[in-house]
Amino acid sequence: MVNEVTDPMRTGYLVPLVAIAFASTAWPQGDPLGAEFRVNTYTTNSQRFPSVAADPSGNFVVVWTSYTQDGSSSGVFGQRYASSGLPLGPEFRVNTHTTSFQERPSVVSDPSGSFVVVWSSDGQDGASFGIFGQRYDSAGAPVGPEFRVNTYTPDAQVDPSVASDSLGNFVVVWESRKPVFKTSHGIFGQRYSSTGAPLGPEFRVNTYSANFTFRSAVAADSAGNFVVAWTRSGGYASTPPDVFAQRYASTGAPLGPEFRVNTLEFGYQQRPSVASDSSGNFVVAWDTGPTPAPWNIAAQRFADTGEPLGPEFRVNTNQVGDKRSPSVASDSAGNFVVTWESEYQDGNLEGVFGKRYGSAGEPLGPEFRVNTQTSSAEVDPSVAADASGRFVVVWQSFIKDGSSYGIFAQRFGPIVPVELMEFGLE
Repeated sequence: MVNEVTDPMRTGYLVPLVAIAFASTAWPQGDPLGAEFRVNTYTTNSQRFPSVAADPSGNFVVVWTSYTQDGSSSGVFGQRYASSGLPLGPEFRVNTHTTSFQERPSVVSDPSGSFVVVWSSDGQDGASFGIFGQRYDSAGAPVGPEFRVNTYTPDAQVDPSVASDSLGNFVVVWESRKPVFKTSHGIFGQRYSSTGAPLGPEFRVNTYSANFTFRSAVAADSAGNFVVAWTRSGGYASTPPDVFAQRYASTGAPLGPEFRVNTLEFGYQQRPSVASDSSGNFVVAWDTGPTPAPWNIAAQRFADTGEPLGPEFRVNTNQVGDKRSPSVASDSAGNFVVTWESEYQDGNLEGVFGKRYGSAGEPLGPEFRVNTQTSSAEVDPSVAADASGRFVVVWQSFIKDGSSYGIFAQRFGPIVPVELMEFGLE
């Protein structure tokens, strides 16, 4: 592993002096609300790949993949919480169909607290993996049966992402994966009304289809306009991947052509996460990996018109080890927080770190460590924010629940410059 590299390709990034001042000292904790806590009750085998969603009042729900818990290979489980962090009922199984693998869920909540979970299910659509979903009301009761999202069933449909507007209408996007790598992949989507009725047919998101496309993410504003981001690879080592995006109106009509998100073309740009505020301004964060330097987290802000707001910027200040798997969330005013997994930074293998930004893109204090316990590997974070900017981060942690991986979480106060005030640097 590379321990520390000064990367000349990153000199154009905005690195705040305040963050540099704390880069080698004890890491700020980002205004935590209470202690970190374990989400999963069932601890046998592994619980992995968490996703979290919050309603405007701060109530939140966490979903994850649990291995062997549903009596088969893997299933999708969830736990609801009040805004105070108290569990609302026991953990629950999401998938009704339990044969083979049900995995890698994504969850979204609407303003009423109702929520939708989507996931990949192996063999259930009659072919390979398909995308399935389940709707819930604000009390956590299922609304109708689980349903198949994808219309096209040959090949594999995997890695779904879901977003909702203020009325509870929602959209699901996923990767359609061909069985052989000589054929391109594609990103597809399906819109739904708040009643769960499909709005039009499934649609292909990516226009350019000659290369591999994968790792999609979707975010929606309060009016139902939405944006999808994904990785597009050249398919060869000489043409590494970039991050692309496509904007849509609430009707599902594309708003302009697909566009490249990253400005920097050197190295690998992949695995995006996207968040939108209530007005449609949005931010995309992704992995950036110029060989041979460690991976970093990059981001780019956009106006509701799709115009970039300023240049792309590096999120992480610390550059020791790799930074991967970003997750971004926005409050209603456009303040946002980015989280990621960071190698070596917390004194062990991997830890989860975050950074907060104002609606104009200004850093609100230095990056901060999310996990309190540092004796294990803390990876794959997911973050959600409520309307006021309070946010919750969930991640998978190795061994801390007494078995293999378990799901842990930490709640935080609003996205405000807490450390700047705390250290008298305002």
